[in-house]
Amino acid sequence: MSDKKPDISIVIPTLNEEEYLEDALSSLRNQFIHKNYEIIIADGHSEDKTVQIAEKYDAKIVYERKRTIAAGRQAGALAAEGKVIVSAGADIYVDSNWLDIITRPIFNKTHVAAIGPVLPRDGNRIEEIFSHGILNPLASLLSKTNTHFAAADNMAFRAEIFHKAGGFNRDLVTGEDTDLVRRVKAHGKVAYLPEAQVYVSMRRVRDWGYWKYLSFHTSNFLKYHFKGEAHDKYEPVR
Repeated sequence: MSDKKPDISIVIPTLNEEEYLEDALSSLRNQFIHKNYEIIIADGHSEDKTVQIAEKYDAKIVYERKRTIAAGRQAGALAAEGKVIVSAGADIYVDSNWLDIITRPIFNKTHVAAIGPVLPRDGNRIEEIFSHGILNPLASLLSKTNTHFAAADNMAFRAEIFHKAGGFNRDLVTGEDTDLVRRVKAHGKVAYLPEAQVYVSMRRVRDWGYWKYLSFHTSNFLKYHFKGEAHDKYEPVR
């Protein structure tokens, strides 16, 4: 890190994320990359220690009153100064080479965006097998047909293209990642990078259960790609 204008802006929406945020920011501050980067926390006026933790890691903080994840992502992106905007999550953990991998196709000007897999950080054997053996191979296969199974916890965009495509749709409560990637595709190629792995908490799976989680996200993916609509409800889990 330096005082120079950042090359990369990592945007994280938050709302009462004190339990997970420190691990996420610690891993993000430990990136081996020869570029300057900033971390932006787009906070929905948290009532816990989220903001204090963000300040500890020298993150730029912006506030968003709508308190939806899409609105938070967009608010953070609008404050970004980097040539590449990276979308991440408050409960992620990444290896030290992740930022370099996810942004490389964009800096090399071969692609306008890049996405990578999301894997369980605290998953059991069933969850590990499903993620590594089914979900991520399927995402890789879909990417070859230019139909991307995108997760906003692991995405990067050339900033110019991000804004030209309209950014995240603030009116969506879920599916904002799929929606944005679909619009970005009109401006250039999107890379799927299986080696750019992000590990996330299984808190929503634990809270919802396997059937509800899988049926929700599968139906949301199909609904958007066939009808251009996303589900209008998404229960927050902390």
